[in-house]
Amino acid sequence: MKVIKLSYNQTIEEQDLILCLGFFDGMHIAHQLLFNQTLSLGKTKKKKTGLLTFSTHILSYILETPFYYLTSTEDKIEIAESQGFDYFYILEVNDSLISLTPTEFISRFLKNAVYVVVGYDYTFGKFGKGNVNLLKNQDQFETIIVPELDYYRKKVGSSRIKNLLEDGKLHYANTLLGRPYQIQGEIVKGKERGRLLGYPTANLNYEFYVLPKMGVYITEAILEGKRYQAMTNVGDNPTFFDRLLTLETHIFGIDDSLYGKKITIIFKEFFREELCFSSKEDLIQQMIQDEYQIKEKLKTKEKLKTR
Repeated sequence: MKVIKLSYNQTIEEQDLILCLGFFDGMHIAHQLLFNQTLSLGKTKKKKTGLLTFSTHILSYILETPFYYLTSTEDKIEIAESQGFDYFYILEVNDSLISLTPTEFISRFLKNAVYVVVGYDYTFGKFGKGNVNLLKNQDQFETIIVPELDYYRKKVGSSRIKNLLEDGKLHYANTLLGRPYQIQGEIVKGKERGRLLGYPTANLNYEFYVLPKMGVYITEAILEGKRYQAMTNVGDNPTFFDRLLTLETHIFGIDDSLYGKKITIIFKEFFREELCFSSKEDLIQQMIQDEYQIKEKLKTKEKLKTR
């Protein structure tokens, strides 16, 4: 898959494309309907497929507020490549881009498309005045509009998934994502309390990812291409009166220093609430118990898989 970054005054030069349009935070099961439609058309029509998205959330850019995401651009690229897209286009969000009229947007970025695949609520161009009806009325390409996807009579969307994660409903969130939630980033130096306690942890720079509810999670860690079982704590370390929210992972079987390395944390299951302990010794005992119970739980699940 080829990744192409575009500024407002550039155009998509590739010919006869089937383009899928959207911001796609989460790349969740509703987005997957658009992807499947695009890729299926590509095979049937023997055309190249592309996913066209934005470098950041446009409304957050306009309001100058941080945007907390489910999937970084890097995540989106990895998922799109695994799906089988030929091109991944990233429109650089700035004042010039958001000032383009809907007609200018179409002539710049959609002129070489033969099919355009969008969700029912897709908008584009200055003030979001471009919509699916405008796309449908174009004669240079055909527009496929994918309807809303509901799950238990509620729309599947990024906001819903974020709320589920923050409420601790990880299984539910993972169902709507279509895969376990993950956060990837660089391991940075923390206060090194874990090492002193006998439980060295990888302190992850999670940037603007949405953090799930505070507590301990059963996780997997992907490090240098290898998968490891792990337990992860999301919280502010109440035992030590910290106020900074951290994401710390104890990887089973690894005691080496990991600073500067890239890691992916995959959230499999919520294990317990974050607790405040009266002493360091009580915390150590709880961590020993957590590790034992998590490993036993994982062993049981592995046995059930092999039956």
